[in-house]
Amino acid sequence: MKFRYKVLFTNLILLSLGLGLVGYLMIHKNFELAKQTQLKNAIVQNNLVQSSVEYELLQLLNSVSDNSETSNNNTDNNNAEKSSISASSIVAQLPQIGSRVSSSVRSRDSFFYIYFDGEKVYTDDKSDAGISDTLFKNLTTGNKNYVIKEESQKHYIYVTSQSVIDEKNLWIVSKCDASEAYTLLDEQINYFRLIIIVILIAESAAMYFISRYMTKPLEKLNHVSEEIAQGDYATRVNVKSHDEIGLLAQKFNIMAQAVSDHVDELNDMVHRREQFVADFTHEIKTPMTSIIGYADTMRSLELPREEQMMALGYIFSEGKRLESMSQKLFELIYLRRHDIEKARVHMADLCAEVVKVVEPAYENRHLTIETEIEDTVLTVNRELLVTALVNMMDNARKASEEGQQVEVTGKFVDNRACNIPKDKTDICEAESADDRKCTRAYEISIIDHGIGMTKEQAERICDEFYMADKSRARKEGGAGIGMSLVAIILEHHNAVLSVESEPGCGTTMRILLPW
Repeated sequence: MKFRYKVLFTNLILLSLGLGLVGYLMIHKNFELAKQTQLKNAIVQNNLVQSSVEYELLQLLNSVSDNSETSNNNTDNNNAEKSSISASSIVAQLPQIGSRVSSSVRSRDSFFYIYFDGEKVYTDDKSDAGISDTLFKNLTTGNKNYVIKEESQKHYIYVTSQSVIDEKNLWIVSKCDASEAYTLLDEQINYFRLIIIVILIAESAAMYFISRYMTKPLEKLNHVSEEIAQGDYATRVNVKSHDEIGLLAQKFNIMAQAVSDHVDELNDMVHRREQFVADFTHEIKTPMTSIIGYADTMRSLELPREEQMMALGYIFSEGKRLESMSQKLFELIYLRRHDIEKARVHMADLCAEVVKVVEPAYENRHLTIETEIEDTVLTVNRELLVTALVNMMDNARKASEEGQQVEVTGKFVDNRACNIPKDKTDICEAESADDRKCTRAYEISIIDHGIGMTKEQAERICDEFYMADKSRARKEGGAGIGMSLVAIILEHHNAVLSVESEPGCGTTMRILLPW
């Protein structure tokens, strides 16, 4: 069941219960008020009949007392006068008294009964359905009993009062029609049912559209989640409300963006791994083909000494290239999985060591190295940083023509480790929060005036097996892993590598080490 239908049915149930309870209380209250009104009228009617019967009896006693030959003329005691009449005389007169009272005081739909000494002596009720004995239980003079009884689809109120004559009980029972209260009750119930039906229909229609409007963002969320589940990670929810659903939509979009970024990262990782395997296979295949070809030639043919030495030279150089590539791959994998140890190192000594390592290769190409190093002490891994600088110097050597100069500088700079100019290419970005807050950094620059690179080539310089000029790099014994190793080493030092290059104008590489 959809959520909006749950909201609709829940509201209908709660509204029905609420209206039903309120209607029951109101109808019950109105019914009780109407019934109390009917009861009061019945009591008034009973009092009127009782007074009239007692008045008639009093007139009878007075007339008997005037005609009596008894000399008790000045007696005001009514009991004495009543006692002067026999009970049989009273019984004989009561039907006549009842008839006179009925003709004078009885109203429409009201009747009364006269009981004397437990016997019914008069009634004007032709139906005479019988009177319950509960009306006479615990009845005393001055009090009244009543009961409501249904007869012939009508409701009547029986009210009983008691008088005492000659030590015998005189009961007056009045019967009044109370159907009006019950008719009003039925009318109110029927009217309330009609109101309930109309309200529930109107409320159902209103709640349907309201719940549909309120749950529409949830349907959008559901639709977008289905699209994302099917692989469309670019889909987003367009919900502009400022309530909890709007907040949920915002969080959902953030989550979807995070998933999309993560999927892109995974795809990029997979692509890079596939590219890595393809490049690695290709880089191995090329020297292995040369080695196998020259070895097969030497095995199957008798070559002159000069050609044998040339073949052996190719085999040796390609073997050395494979050895270098395997060593750098090992270092690359190791650094990605392990942390490094750091110590305080003098940068002037470190740069001098780098120059000493690369100097023989530079002399073979008739290249000169110009250094200007500002000495300071930094906390670094000496061996790894030397390896990184040697690889960068080696790239500068390969890009330079004979007789050119490569410049190496080291100095302090302000606000550079945290703010790299936008026109430079950032290869490694520092992850450290301390580095973002730094105001000074130590900059090592390696500047050559060689063939240079395009911006696109500079952006990919740290990719594994990437070579801007493959033929030149292979000729120089390169495998395209050196700068990838540099990037990993600098990342361990929270350093930033920026590259400025232009084809035909040379390349400037800067390392910014936090100080």
